[in-house]
This record gives sequence, C-alpha cells and structure tokens, in this order.
Amino acid sequence: MSFYDESHQELCGLKLEHKIKKLTENMAELIRSFKYSEGPDLYFYQKTISLHRQEPLLELFDDETDRYIELIYATLASWGMNSRGAKTKYFDEFKSSILANKERFMSLSSLMLDDLSANEFEKAKRLCGMIYSNLHVMKSSAKLISNSKTMHFILPDLVMPMDGQNTLNFFFRNTSESKNKFLEILECSYQVAKKVDLRKFLDNKWNLSITKVIDNAIISYMSS
Repeated sequence: MSFYDESHQELCGLKLEHKIKKLTENMAELIRSFKYSEGPDLYFYQKTISLHRQEPLLELFDDETDRYIELIYATLASWGMNSRGAKTKYFDEFKSSILANKERFMSLSSLMLDDLSANEFEKAKRLCGMIYSNLHVMKSSAKLISNSKTMHFILPDLVMPMDGQNTLNFFFRNTSESKNKFLEILECSYQVAKKVDLRKFLDNKWNLSITKVIDNAIISYMSS
C-alpha cells in the first residue's frame, strides 16, 4: 500500500469516527425528534419483523406458503424498491436468491449486534459480505440499498437497512454504492451499538430492533 493510500484510508477512518461520535453523543435527542410516519411501509415492516420474532428462521424459509418471503417482498416494495429507477426481480427469482443464501442467513440468525465481541463481529461481517456478493434481488446491478434492506428483514438484530439519501450521504456525502461501503457502514453500526444502550429506545413502531434505531437516528439527523 502506498503512502497516499495509507493517508487516504486514515482520513476516511477519521471521518467515519466523527460520524459515529455524532450518533453516540446525540442518540437520545435524535430518536426523540424522529418523525414517525404511518402507512404501508410501517404496516408491512411490523408484519415482517413480528413474524420473524415468532417463528424459527428455518421454518420460515421452509414454509411452502412463502408467507415470510412474500412479506419481505411486499415490504421492500412499500419501502420504494419497486418505484422510479428501482425494479425488484419477479418473486420466483427473488425467492431463489434469498434461499441460495439460506445457510449463511441461518448461521447469523441468532446474533445480536451489541452482544458480539470484536472477533465475533469480524466473523459475522465476513459472512455478511459473502451474502452481499451472492444476493441478487434487483433487475439492475445496484446492490447496497436493496441487499441491506433485504438482509435487515432477515437479520434485523445484525444488519441495518441503508439508503442513499440518508445513510450514504451521512457517512460518505455521496450516494455511490459499493460492497466496501456496505461493510464500513456495518462496522460503524457495530461501534455505535457497543457505545450506546440502544435497547432502551425499542418500541412497537419503527424502533423494532437496535439496528433500526441507528437507522432512524441517521434519518433524524439528515432531516434536521
């Protein structure tokens, strides 16, 4: 690695540390001022997470009625992943891509972001990276937003949903996507979860998991 690459990497790290600090120091106020909306996006999200909490993930994946994966599909659409330039694959292809990663999802399904040691997190991050690379739910080549949201619905206690307007702009001041950015955001969410008791902000509306609490804090910050 050249001196320039090392300096650039160090600068990027410092910028991300600054973003983490903004969240950890202002979490309570950001969640307090978060503007809660109610509509199809919340309805389907609550249904998806509720079903996830009620039954083992293996049973949900093996359910011949496809109700869980159908809920994920509907929630993605209600979160804007089948509008304007975003086009989700037809359900059969969508389902196949998720189930192709079934074993990887299963190995991560019991993990809580704030419970992980540094070594445990690194192992989980590597596996999340493998899922990211092998999950193809959109007709376009874009992956970060659709994959992070899909992974969040399946691993709500480990992976936060990400978008361009809020997440990418907050951390990087641009909306370009990459696997490295996905992993860096995952790392930042872990750092936040280890420094703040996020569980005290959980509720039965939008704050259904600690990773969504972080996401909501970012949305609140970007809308202030």
